[in-house]
Amino acid sequence: MKQALLMIDVQNALVEANPYQITERIAIWKRAISWARESGIEVIFIQHQDDDIIEGSHGWQIYSELAPKQAEKKISKSYNSAFKNTGLKAYLDEQGIESLIIAGMQTEYCVDTTIKVAFEYGYTMFVIENGTTTFEAEDIEATTLIEHYENIWADRFAEVDFLEELIKEEK
Repeated sequence: MKQALLMIDVQNALVEANPYQITERIAIWKRAISWARESGIEVIFIQHQDDDIIEGSHGWQIYSELAPKQAEKKISKSYNSAFKNTGLKAYLDEQGIESLIIAGMQTEYCVDTTIKVAFEYGYTMFVIENGTTTFEAEDIEATTLIEHYENIWADRFAEVDFLEELIKEEK
């Protein structure tokens, strides 16, 4: 089954705002991107744009340590879903991609929405455990949000496991 790694909103504006355990997440994301490239798994970067993150601005750019290669697909979005009005589904179908590996930001917004829409479209999904992050909220800690969403996704919408487990399974 042909796979793609979706790197959701790993952009300067969000990374530089210092979400929960960002240093650890960047290390996981770098490892995931490197492994995907070595394994021939397409890496697709999803970039959010809105009034605060203007397309083409420094904040909109992919964080430099995770920079896409010239030939890698970049998709700009204006909604929480990486699918809404972006052409992502048509592209995945065109490429014969049936399975998605998910990582990025923000757990409870763009990552969650993208997972649920992809599920509705019938994609098989693997979410990298501790591969998403978000910000502390007024009434709930980021770690609680992340654990909560990983529990919702697990065995309902996607397989949720550590990157190293996925790498072992693929060998």
